[in-house]
Amino acid sequence: MPKSSSIEDLIDALREQRTLRSVIASESDLQRLIHKNGTPLIDGTTAHFFVEHDTNEHISVIGDWNNWKPGIDTLERINPKTTLYHLAKDFPSDARLSYRIVVGYNDSINDPENPHTWQEVFGNNTYFTMPRYMGTKYLEDPKANVPRGELRTLSAKSARGLEFARDVYIYIPEKLRRNRKYRFIYVHDGEEAIWIGKFTNVLDNLRHHEPDLPNVIAVFIPPVDRHAEYMLSEKFAKWCATSLVKQVEKHLGVRSDGRLRCMQGASLGGLCATFTGFEYPKIFGNIAAQSPSFWVGERRIIGAYSKRRKLPLRFFLHTGSIHDALTETRLMRNVLEEKRYDVTYLETSESHIWANWSRQYETIIRWLAK
Repeated sequence: MPKSSSIEDLIDALREQRTLRSVIASESDLQRLIHKNGTPLIDGTTAHFFVEHDTNEHISVIGDWNNWKPGIDTLERINPKTTLYHLAKDFPSDARLSYRIVVGYNDSINDPENPHTWQEVFGNNTYFTMPRYMGTKYLEDPKANVPRGELRTLSAKSARGLEFARDVYIYIPEKLRRNRKYRFIYVHDGEEAIWIGKFTNVLDNLRHHEPDLPNVIAVFIPPVDRHAEYMLSEKFAKWCATSLVKQVEKHLGVRSDGRLRCMQGASLGGLCATFTGFEYPKIFGNIAAQSPSFWVGERRIIGAYSKRRKLPLRFFLHTGSIHDALTETRLMRNVLEEKRYDVTYLETSESHIWANWSRQYETIIRWLAK
């Protein structure tokens, strides 16, 4: 990536041109840099956004950092005679952020000069990373020499008074040995965790590249009525702990216990996991909550943990620091640490999106392996 002096010097040079010929010549120098490196151009902690447009319409960038609201971060025409618009924004040096371009009052589009895109629940967005961002190759499709686990569908049934029947998806890492004890991770928003978060890719790559880790069976639970089930539902927590666990282990012919079971979720799924651990700590002894919605019910779950004696639970708490669940997650961490819970806490310079959560799946599995 070019040094700041070259980016800023080219912008300043274009801004100062007065004749159409000199503007065209100066603009071509900047365009060559953009086409070569893509946008935004990154210099240190500054991202330089560029959009080429031949009208005077309002142009803005929407993204993780401004909560996807147009009109906050507006690009300005560099020179009255140019068609090139520019915006400079500072970000944490280890950030990863998604964004789109809004021209006028039209729908947003991906940045045409940025080839990097990521599929989220509500669409496909361009993204960029700052210089100190550390990605992971474990999200990529495993190479041909990497053995793949089996993904099996189980039609989980309702229990008496607990009408929560649905198909769940079970990742089986190896040929199972009957009656042997296994580690389990139960994953909320299960379909998205597989298809958007690429959780099974992570599990396959971990098994191959870090063979000393114990195998983990993953149970992916899709919601049927997400808000009703995930927002502190005692009945749904009971079904997960007393019915689903038994059905899964009977179906597989294996055993487990609370010390080896983990419940994981993000956003409302993180709240649900934390609530289920509170209600059934002997069934799920490990709770991994990412960007958890602890604000629900006026922080009811935080208050519940603060008032209750310490439970046989350990926690992995993770949140982004950019328009995410930072305040409440820090508060929950403080409550748990005051009660001397085993808490692993992580903040990342990212937002409330699957790309943030999925990058930590491998970290969660290593944590569970302890």
